[in-house]
Amino acid sequence: MVLRGMNLPLITACIVIVLALIILPLIVSYKAEKKEKNNKNEWDKIQEYGNKINNKTRDKY
Repeated sequence: MVLRGMNLPLITACIVIVLALIILPLIVSYKAEKKEKNNKNEWDKIQEYGNKINNKTRDKY
């Protein structure tokens, strides 16, 4: 068996480190993507406002 020469705490520590190296970047990228999605840059805000004004004036006539 593979576990005979290895200590159980060493194996669990390795498993925890591997899981942390896989999961932490996923969490960080998810948060960054969510933040980027919520924050519109100024040009997008200006374009959205201009489209809103144009739609209002089109609806009047």
